[in-house]
Amino acid sequence: MKQQFIVKVESIPSSGLQLKDEWDIRTIEEILQQDVTIFKSCSPLSLNLSFSLLGEKILIEGSFQTTITINCVSCLSEYKQSLEAGFRYILWPQSTSPDEAEQELQQEDMEIGYYQGGAIDVRPLVSEQIYLALPQNPHCREGCRGLCQTCGANLNEKQCACSVTDQVKNSPFAVLKKLKKA
Repeated sequence: MKQQFIVKVESIPSSGLQLKDEWDIRTIEEILQQDVTIFKSCSPLSLNLSFSLLGEKILIEGSFQTTITINCVSCLSEYKQSLEAGFRYILWPQSTSPDEAEQELQQEDMEIGYYQGGAIDVRPLVSEQIYLALPQNPHCREGCRGLCQTCGANLNEKQCACSVTDQVKNSPFAVLKKLKKA
């Protein structure tokens, strides 16, 4: 375990601790244990973290920036996407963790986490934030035309030879047009 990922609680002064770091692509992929079908890292991750003591709690405020390669959901082309996000966590000692009984989470509970043994591992926090920053429906550009429903050609690159009537006729929804006439 690399020391750059661990912050000892005792090393946080009362005035706070600022950390700026850059993680290379290989490090990012190791942390994410990345499924290459989702996205690939293509630039280092710039990370800014601020640690503040609040009694036995620790406030972590941070931001990151990186670039990934991801596939467009419309045309399936691979493109580069910038990812950046700011985040905030309030970490409590593990000993104050509530028991595992089922309980309803409130909005403020989303920022709460726990640390154990006087040290904070920032890897899971950063990993979570990267996944939260991923676009839900990534598009290579606004107005992406996607793929032809008939021949599969990328309509952003060329207009295919399929006619509009072929596309409508071969559509799985063509049967609905027949039902409307009846």
